[in-house]
Amino acid sequence: MGRIDFFPGVFFLALLLPAPTPGFLHVSDQSVFALTGTVFSDGTDERIAHASVVLCDDGGNSLQNSPASDSGEFSFQGLRPAHYILRVGAIGFESAELHIDLSFTSERGLSVMLKPARTVAPPHPESEAISAHELAMPEAARDLVDSGKKKLYTDKNAQAALHDFQSATEKAPTFYEAYYQTGMAYLSLQNPGEAEKQFRKSVEISQKKCADADIALGTLLLHRNELSEGEALLRLGLASNPHSWPGQFELGELELSRGHLEPALAAAGLAESLAPNQPVVYRLLAVIHLREKNYPALIADLDAYIQLDPDSPAGVRAKQLRAEAERQLVNSPGAAVSVNK
Repeated sequence: MGRIDFFPGVFFLALLLPAPTPGFLHVSDQSVFALTGTVFSDGTDERIAHASVVLCDDGGNSLQNSPASDSGEFSFQGLRPAHYILRVGAIGFESAELHIDLSFTSERGLSVMLKPARTVAPPHPESEAISAHELAMPEAARDLVDSGKKKLYTDKNAQAALHDFQSATEKAPTFYEAYYQTGMAYLSLQNPGEAEKQFRKSVEISQKKCADADIALGTLLLHRNELSEGEALLRLGLASNPHSWPGQFELGELELSRGHLEPALAAAGLAESLAPNQPVVYRLLAVIHLREKNYPALIADLDAYIQLDPDSPAGVRAKQLRAEAERQLVNSPGAAVSVNK
């Protein structure tokens, strides 16, 4: 089977189009099928270990999870004939949602390609204030962290930044902010395993007082479907740093996965205000507005996405989806729903 390149617009479009008539299916209710596949990094074809793979019903409700193995493989067995949604995510990559039709047969050997996250976003300016803890660190270590931040967020040189951050922790082993930055550098290098180690070290040394590390580790755990610890860390971090757009984005995705549209929209809206140039935020807003059948807002979300990412394959598909959403709005003018309801 050929590679599959997924953009969430495929998910939107599937929801906009009419669903198959249930009476059309002739498969016995006693039939059972399987869904198996492998998660890859788009562009490098490297397998992504321990990616979060969650199987949902066609309404988006979680049914089973099968985290990818060390070789990126996942498997769901004993499935009834139906339409499913497969949600796949991994830290450092854009998540994907796939519509899977198991009405007639199993789907084996599926190749799921995850796109690397476009950029590692710098912290919000308000989080740049130097804490008393940072001031207590040796000046040489602080200088190394500052140098590393410039290399990571401005120069986009993650390898050089990693060297600076590691040198900082060697000089100051309790510098938990430096461990967090080390994790961010590993994420930029698409090494989530090492990133997790650094985030955990920051969380442990700070006794959960480094908000950005709490949010980063919580996000990683949520992507692995470790919901209890992941959500607790995410909310703890946001309580200390509500201006973290990645944290608000992750909270929006979490609330959306539970069908809680109002809190999902609130978190996504805050993420947009904090990071208006991040395409992924408009993807989340588009899913929420589609669930609300708020087609004018959906079109606005797609316009924002297209403006930021017009020429990539994902941007081209977003343009196609926008045209479909506009047709849906014309054909169903009464379907638009106010986001304030």
